[in-house]
Amino acid sequence: MADFGFVGGAYEAPSIYQDAQECINWYPEIDPTKPQDARGVIALYPTPGMTTVSNALNNAPVRALHTSPDGNTFMAVVGNTVYLIDANFSATILGYLTTNIGFVQIQDNNIQAMVVDGVNRYSYTYGNLTSFIVIASSDGGFTGANTVDIVDNYLVYSKGGNSQLYGSTNALSTASPQLSFASKFGSSDNLVGLMVNNRQIYLMGDRTSEIWTDAGLFPFPFQIIPGSNSQFGCAAQGSISRIAGSFAFLSKNARGQAMFMAFEGYLPQRISTHAVENTLVNQTISDAIAYTYQIEGHEFYVCSFPSINLTWVYDATTKFWHKWLSIDIYGNFQRHRSNCSTVFQNRVIVGDYQNGYLYALDNSVYTDNGVAIRRLRRCPHIVSDLQRQYFEEFQIQFQPGVGLSNGQGTNPQAMLRMSSDGGSTWTKENWTSVGLQGKYNNRAIWRRLGWARDRIYEVSTSDPVKFVIVSANLKASVGEN
Repeated sequence: MADFGFVGGAYEAPSIYQDAQECINWYPEIDPTKPQDARGVIALYPTPGMTTVSNALNNAPVRALHTSPDGNTFMAVVGNTVYLIDANFSATILGYLTTNIGFVQIQDNNIQAMVVDGVNRYSYTYGNLTSFIVIASSDGGFTGANTVDIVDNYLVYSKGGNSQLYGSTNALSTASPQLSFASKFGSSDNLVGLMVNNRQIYLMGDRTSEIWTDAGLFPFPFQIIPGSNSQFGCAAQGSISRIAGSFAFLSKNARGQAMFMAFEGYLPQRISTHAVENTLVNQTISDAIAYTYQIEGHEFYVCSFPSINLTWVYDATTKFWHKWLSIDIYGNFQRHRSNCSTVFQNRVIVGDYQNGYLYALDNSVYTDNGVAIRRLRRCPHIVSDLQRQYFEEFQIQFQPGVGLSNGQGTNPQAMLRMSSDGGSTWTKENWTSVGLQGKYNNRAIWRRLGWARDRIYEVSTSDPVKFVIVSANLKASVGEN
C-alpha cells in the first residue's frame, strides 16, 4: 500500500471518525514533475527554525516591524517603545506610544512613516531621530487610527468604531486636512480595517466590504466603485494581510464568522477548510493577528489566535494548511512565538509575542532559538469496509543520514503511535532511528503492528535535524470478517 495518504496537510474534521489528520511543524511540497500517483509527489518539509538577532529590547510583545525605504534600517514597536534598528541590530529609541499592547501597523510614503495603534497616529521622518511625534488633534480632528496603507501617494487610514475613511494631503506629509475623509457608502456597518490592493482601497466593515478608487475628487479624492460591495466583512483587523496577488482575512458577516477569505478581484473566496474553521467555533477570534512571508517559493499566510493559543498557516502555493506551533517547558504545544514580520537584509525577521526578542527565520535551523521543535504527522483512517486488516510493516522514507556529529540528534529518532479505534485511544510510542550521519541507506521501519478495523498512524520527531518525509509504505492484508 504505497503512498496511502500519509503525506498531506492538516485536516481534523468535527468528528475524528471522519478524518483525524494532523500536520504540525511540517508543510507539504508538491513536485509538479512527477505523475500524480508517483512516490514522493508530495513531501513534508520542516517549518523554519529561528535564531535570535536581538534580545536587547523591552521585555514586552513585539507589536509591529517595518523596513525603511532604503532597506538599511527597520522600525520595531515593542510594548510602548518605538525603536529604529540598524544592520548590526543596534537599537535607537525613537519615541513612545500611549498603548502597551494590541495591534499596531506601520506604513510610509518614502519620507515619513505613520504608526497607528488604535488610539493615536504617530509620525517619524526618516533621517531625523528626534522627529517622532503624536499627530495632533488639530490635524483635521482625526487623531486615532487602527489600520493604515498607501495608494497614489496618499496615506489612508481607518479609525474603527465608525464608518469613516481618512486620507493624508500628499506624499510629502502625514497630515490630513479638515475635509479629507468620507464614510463607508454601501452599508452602515463600522469599519474594522482597510487594505490597498492594485491601487484600490478595500474597506473591511464588520459585516460587509466595499472597494474605493482614486477618482481625483476634491477635497477627498476617493469614491466607491459601483458594484464592488461584498457581503463579507472582517472579524479581526489584525488578520488582514497581503498574500500572493491579493490579501487574506478572517471573515465575518450577518450570518456568522470565522472563515478565512482571500479576494479575487472584487469577490472574496473562501480559502479555509471545515477542519480549520472547526477550531474557531465559539472562540474569541477578534484578537487574531496575521503576517505573510515567502521562503523557497512558498508564500505562507500565518495567523495566530492569542486567546486560543493556536497558529494556523495557509500555503498560497499548494493550498494546504498546517499548524505552526512552539512548545513550552513541559513539551506542550503553544501558538508560534512569532507575532509580526518584515524582510530586512534579505532575511525574514519576526518578533516574539511575549519577550521582545527578534528572530531570523531559517530553513536550515531546526530549533526555535535553541528550543526543540516537535513535529507531528497523523495520517488518514486506514479502513477496508471495516473488515479486519493485518499490518505487517509500516515504513517512512525520511531523508536519511541527517544525524549530527555530537549532542542531541546524533541518532535522530522517529516516534510512532497507533490508534485502532479511529483515533479515540493511542498506543505508547515506539521509536526507530532515521539514520546516523552518512547512513544514507537507513530505513525507518516498524513491524508486527497487529490488526485493526480502523487504523491511524501518528509519527512525531523532536531532534534538531532536517526531518523530511518523502513517502510512506504500508504492508497489510485484509481478513474475512
